[in-house]
Amino acid sequence: MDQQTHQPEANQPGLTALGKLAGRFAEYGHNASNNLSNTFTDMSLQSWIRLIVIVGGYMLLRPYIMKLGSKNAVKKMEEEDAKSKAKDKIDLDMTPNEFRGIKEKLYHAEDEGDRTGADWGQKARARQRQMLKDLLEEEERRRAAENEDADIQEFLED
Repeated sequence: MDQQTHQPEANQPGLTALGKLAGRFAEYGHNASNNLSNTFTDMSLQSWIRLIVIVGGYMLLRPYIMKLGSKNAVKKMEEEDAKSKAKDKIDLDMTPNEFRGIKEKLYHAEDEGDRTGADWGQKARARQRQMLKDLLEEEERRRAAENEDADIQEFLED
């Protein structure tokens, strides 16, 4: 019987690599659609309840998780900014380079625009921090508008 099933394949012309790839994708698509349809047709009541609880829990908790994540990101960026500002402060002690006048030359070179690009990361962090603050403010404005609409709906009669 195996010889009979393999014989028609031997009589068929060979497929090119592109044809084999297309056939493989078609097979994967067919398998995926069968698996998906069988999954939902074979589900018991317990499986449906479990699915509804998981999806509902995700929908309820997602806004809070996103808000917590953005607050932590802003807090972390502010801490990094504070650390970089503290590192940039000039010590009160005079170093040998200051005696030689090297620091003044370095500051003068920075003012002329002869930068090496080492502060690009700091600017990107500042832009990212500002963007996150803007997003948080927009989210709060949107929620305030929703609450305002809910208050107005309270007083309207159907």
